[in-house]
Amino acid sequence: MLPAPLLAEMCEPHPEAGYGLGVFVQDTGGNGGTVITHNGGLAGHAALMYSTPDGSKTLTAALDYVDDAALSMAEAFQKATQRLVKEVFGGGQAGPSR
Repeated sequence: MLPAPLLAEMCEPHPEAGYGLGVFVQDTGGNGGTVITHNGGLAGHAALMYSTPDGSKTLTAALDYVDDAALSMAEAFQKATQRLVKEVFGGGQAGPSR
């Protein structure tokens, strides 16, 4: 939907922030390469979007959660997200979850 030069500029991250023009550029480590991502949410809901730069592989997910510090799922959510990204973009190399 975007002209190639504009898309390339959008996906070029700022060296200090890792953020381009509307998206984050993340190295998945290992053989996973680079993914373009932007996640969002509001109290009780989160949305995830990841894609290879060429769009050949994508991951989208949604999560409803309890927005209460005493019942926080933040750490578990971050671990699950990292595992998903490694499984999808790293060729199933995530290893056992902990």
